[in-house]
Amino acid sequence: MKKWIIYLEKVAKAIEIVIALVLLVIVVIKIIEVSFDLTGFPVGILTMEFAGILSVTLNLVIGVEFTKMLIKHTPESVVDVLLFAIARQMVVYHERTLDLLIGVLAIAGLFAIKKVLLGVNLLSSWKDIQDI
Repeated sequence: MKKWIIYLEKVAKAIEIVIALVLLVIVVIKIIEVSFDLTGFPVGILTMEFAGILSVTLNLVIGVEFTKMLIKHTPESVVDVLLFAIARQMVVYHERTLDLLIGVLAIAGLFAIKKVLLGVNLLSSWKDIQDI
């Protein structure tokens, strides 16, 4: 059973990396589209709007995080799912400034929960990234 859990965690991490790479390629394509639009030669490489692409991408990320939450059964993974869900709401549906403020306060509250109640070192992830 433990081997399956480790395997599923590795698959979830691989899916996250694939989603990040695909999103990076889409951003590069959008940069190319904008640069052509600025020069007066409109090019429509991607037909979907960027907000729609972000919505779909963030839904996939939330799905992967939810899967990781079901695998790990830890309070930290629950907070991570909530962080991504609130961030998606803020990025995709940014209708009013008050909604944005509430989202920022909710994310700050979730980070405080991770730091104070769960005792998670929030800078440990950043140090892992710097080692790459």
